[in-house]
Amino acid sequence: MTRSIVLIGIVLTSIALGLGSAWLAAQAAAPIDSLQLGSWSTWPNAGTADTDPYSRARLARNGELPLGAGEGLALYASTDSNGDRLLGRCSYMIEGQTPPARLWTLTLENVSSTRPGARQARTAIGSDKIIRNADGSFQISVAPIPKAGNWLSSAGPGQTAGGMRIVVRLYDTTARTLTELTDFTMPEIRLRSCR
Repeated sequence: MTRSIVLIGIVLTSIALGLGSAWLAAQAAAPIDSLQLGSWSTWPNAGTADTDPYSRARLARNGELPLGAGEGLALYASTDSNGDRLLGRCSYMIEGQTPPARLWTLTLENVSSTRPGARQARTAIGSDKIIRNADGSFQISVAPIPKAGNWLSSAGPGQTAGGMRIVVRLYDTTARTLTELTDFTMPEIRLRSCR
């Protein structure tokens, strides 16, 4: 009798631990197979047949549609280059270059991965509309008030009080084949000021 109770206890504990670990893995901010490139995170296997089950559960829970293997690669930054959380009330400078791609876009999103309000000034910019330096690099100001040059407004609903993230989507790129050993650079995100 005691042995049966112990076995039932072990089975129930095992089930609880298994379900709990699966729930925690699906709730994680980054999938298991993510790569970190400074402030930027990416998931080269997202949208492919090689996606692990936990990442699939996370994508299903968030409702995100990843770019397919033939479409491109998305990179996410929720912190600046110093590791501090990005806030809509602060001003940042994004500077540098992106990996080679036929086209890329840079978008500001709430941490919940939804775009700011539809009437928002500018929350996205693309490689076809950006002003570049002579060496091909660029500088983009992210601030709640307008700035000269390339500027994106961070004053959208939900961003002033909470955090935001920056998403770069590279379309028609070979960057999906990167490994942790590949020399792969992304723009720096530097804090300028905070209100």
